[in-house]
Order: sequence, then structure tokens, then C-alpha cells
Amino acid sequence: MPELAGPRQLNQLLDAVMAIGSGLELPALLRRIIESATELAAARYGALGVLDETGTRLAQFLTVGVDDDTHRAVGHLPEGHGILGLLILDAKPLRLSDLHEHPDSFGFPPHHPEMRSFLGVPILVRDRVFGNLYLTEKTSGEVFTDVDEELVVALAGAAGVAIENARLHARVSELALAEDRERIARDLHDTVIQRLFATGLSLQGTARLLRADPATAEARVDAAVDDIDLTVKHIRSAIFGLET
Repeated sequence: MPELAGPRQLNQLLDAVMAIGSGLELPALLRRIIESATELAAARYGALGVLDETGTRLAQFLTVGVDDDTHRAVGHLPEGHGILGLLILDAKPLRLSDLHEHPDSFGFPPHHPEMRSFLGVPILVRDRVFGNLYLTEKTSGEVFTDVDEELVVALAGAAGVAIENARLHARVSELALAEDRERIARDLHDTVIQRLFATGLSLQGTARLLRADPATAEARVDAAVDDIDLTVKHIRSAIFGLET
């Protein structure tokens, strides 16, 4: 009879789903997904490989458990060959007791942490593979279990929904930003053109008053200078709005 997840593990899964469900910024969300999966399956190392547009290679490879010095020592990040590529070719969970014993294993580059037990689970967004979760080295020293796989598969399902929500949020934000910039640009155009046109008309009339009524001409010029100064301030305000 297969092992079933207990109440404590189901509570952990619920907490993990709630944690990733609250994220709307994609980079932070992806980091949270890896951390949650690693903790849920009690893995020492975790990674999330994001596929490129062709769906055949890894465009991003985010990790948990490997420090910066080790990253620098290992060098080039994986692109999806060997065991990592198996999930790209066949998007279904993969569990191994020892990575080294699999015929598709490429081995590890120098300075790479030792890893044996492995659990890989794809993340689907709208029925298309977005990326894969890779977990290695069960902290207990044992292999990953049926329950580990069940929990991570459930988390991956929630992760797909959260990623889609984050993408939609980003699109809506971009649309709102574009609309706001268009509004500011229209306001800038209308206000500045109207003010400068009115100031130009006032100065044209002033030329005829220079000899007949110098005091009135001077007052008009002063008013025109004030209007131009106000227009410049309006332009600066609009530019600041566009930048922010």
C-alpha cells in the first residue's frame, strides 16, 4: 500500500501554496517556489530551470542551497543536458535514488556539490511546460519518497497558476503605465500649446503698444514672462511624471 501524506505534511503543502499564491512579481515568485519545494521535500539543494521560447533548452537556472563561492567555482550554469534534459523531453515527474547510475547522467563539473538522490517535477502554465523543479540530496540521507513526489507535484500545479497570475499582473501594469504616459503626453501637449499660443498673441499685440503706451506694453511683457515660466514648470512636472 503506497505511503500517504500525513496531516503535518499536508499543512506544509497548504502553507507553501499560500506563500507562492501571494506573489505577483515573477522573479521573487520563482525564488519562493524553489524554496518552498526544497523545504517541502526536505531537499538540501533545489533549482528551477525555466525553458526558453523553443521549449528545448533552459533559459534560466535558479538555485537554492548552493552558495555564491560554489556558483563561481562551478562556472557555467546548466542548459538542460543529461538528467535535467529528461524532463524537457518528457514532461513528467522523475525520481532517482542515484543520479550517477542513470544512463543519461553527464556527471558533474569540477567543484560541483555531491548529489545523488533526485526528484524532478515539471511546472505547466496553460498546459505548456514553463520550467522544471529539480530537487537533490534528501537531508535525511535517504531517497525521495512517493509522498515527496506527490507533494511537489501538487506544489508545481499551484506554482503554474501563480506564475500565470504574475504574468497577467505584469501585463496589466505595463498597460496601465502606457496609458498613464499617453495621458501625461496629451496633457502636456494640450496645455503647453494653448499657453504658448496665448502668450504669442499677447506679445504680438504688445509690439504696437511700445510707443503708444509703454507702461501697458511692459506689463504685458511681464505677464508673458510669468506665463512662460509657469509653462516651463508644467513641462518639468510632466517630464518627471513620465520618468517615474
